[in-house]
Amino acid sequence: MDPARKVETPFHFYSGMDRPLGIQAQSLLEFLEAVKRVGTESLEFHLYRGDFERWIKDVFNSAFLHSRISALRRDGVKGEELRRRLVGVLEEWIGFYLYKRP
Repeated sequence: MDPARKVETPFHFYSGMDRPLGIQAQSLLEFLEAVKRVGTESLEFHLYRGDFERWIKDVFNSAFLHSRISALRRDGVKGEELRRRLVGVLEEWIGFYLYKRP
C-alpha cells in the first residue's frame, strides 16, 4: 500500500457531530499531515467513534494500522498524547513501507 496513493473514499475531519472542518485526506500521507494540524478535539472525536479504524480497514485493508489505532482507543489516550502517538504509528508504517520498497 503506497502511502501517497490517492483513494476514492477520502477521510473527512470533523470537530464533532455535524461540525466539518473542511479538511480531508485522500492518502495516508495526507492523513498524517492532517493529523498533525487538526485540533485534538477532532482526533478524540474520530478515535472514540472508531472512525480512524474503520477508514483504515475499509480503504487500505491494513491490519497493522487498524490494530495499532485500536490500541490507542483502548488505552484511553487523549489530547496531545493522542496526536503524538497517532503520528508515531503512521510514521512507523510509512517508514516501514518506504524502507522495504526495492
